[in-house]
Amino acid sequence: MQNLKMLLLTVFTLLGMTCANNTGSNIANLSNDSPVLPLPTATIDELASGKKVFETNCAVCHKADGTGGKVTVEGKSLNVENLRSAKIKAFSDEKIIGYITKGVPDEGMPSFQDKLSEGEMRDVLLHIRKEFHGR
Repeated sequence: MQNLKMLLLTVFTLLGMTCANNTGSNIANLSNDSPVLPLPTATIDELASGKKVFETNCAVCHKADGTGGKVTVEGKSLNVENLRSAKIKAFSDEKIIGYITKGVPDEGMPSFQDKLSEGEMRDVLLHIRKEFHGR
């Protein structure tokens, strides 16, 4: 067992020395004349994305505050669900995503299956849960 420990220690030491002496490394060869590459952009903030998608696609019916109610859209009178209600809060995430995906034709809600990506639908769900359900 002692011999194995010594062998591993020797291997790691040699590996470390080899890496430290590697002059072919891009980091070791950087000079002041080297172009500076931009840092990768930050990932999309899902909550901000959800708010934007909601404002663009959902707020016309559900209102910016999610309260819904009686609205007229494209000449149709609708009584839109209040997304802040206990009824909607109790829905599972899958059920809400299903409504966004397939719509609720009998109540005037269109399908967003061909308009929003799965990620955008999840972002909208996150917005609804965070802003209207306090989760």
